Amino acid sequence: MASVPRVSVVLRLRAGFCTGPALDSLRFQTFGDYEVLVVGEGAGEVAALAADPRVRALRDGESGRAAARNRGVTAARAEWVAFLDAGDAWREDHLAELVAATRFGDAVAVFGNPVLGEGGRPLLPMSVPSGRVSDPFDFALRVGTVPFRASAALIERAAAIDAGLFPTRCCAGPDLDLWGRLALQGPFRIIARPTLVLARVPPSRRVPAPPLLAATLKERLDEGAVPAELAPSARRCRNRLMLDHSENLAAFGRAAEARAVLARDCIPDLDPARYLAAHARAWRAGWGGPAPRALAGSP
Repeated sequence: MASVPRVSVVLRLRAGFCTGPALDSLRFQTFGDYEVLVVGEGAGEVAALAADPRVRALRDGESGRAAARNRGVTAARAEWVAFLDAGDAWREDHLAELVAATRFGDAVAVFGNPVLGEGGRPLLPMSVPSGRVSDPFDFALRVGTVPFRASAALIERAAAIDAGLFPTRCCAGPDLDLWGRLALQGPFRIIARPTLVLARVPPSRRVPAPPLLAATLKERLDEGAVPAELAPSARRCRNRLMLDHSENLAAFGRAAEARAVLARDCIPDLDPARYLAAHARAWRAGWGGPAPRALAGSP
């Protein structure tokens, strides 16, 4: 029987993106104790092209990125699962850096620092140090962006299954929702030095749906299921998500909906400056404000 690998890599295929960069980046990793589970249409052909016994295709099942990743996690043999999407590429020491961070035994997930496109800037400022993040909600609020991306993630398989994996129903931010549920289970670790490049994805021009993590956090907070030390930041994070949702609706000219979100789902005192900015944008949109801006895809 083959030995159990240290890491299972879920390679998700996606239409319009070449698998070459992802396969090449796997081939040249300095850390080699991994298996690769290819999921998506054409997985068999990609696995054959790799010509590597560590690479195997999973049978096609339910479509969608969340369902594909869930198939990979459930089929994984390793304790830790990494994700890599077609079009993205890891630098040669990416897995080595993330695996090294698991030696502390104090985190349910490790995230690298992505670069958005070749020559782009790192998602996390270089002033952010590597290390343990005991409160991922507060961390995300402080850095001012969603710092957790799938192709940058190494997660504990058991924790991900306990958290319920990626949500497969239509929603906004399925990846972010899992990261939020994992944060309720334990700390994260961050690797500050950039070790991967994310493909540039055309911005979505669809009217945004409410962020799923906001609903998840509200439910968990109402149930008392959020650890006491995380409750204040989880509440502020939920509020920020809904403020951002209001601004996104306003950018699409949905002024009435934007104002309804502010009135129903946002607490001014948790983020006064951003609330006032969102309020002003919602009213400007109602009076022929700026044209809708392109919105970035969910993290």
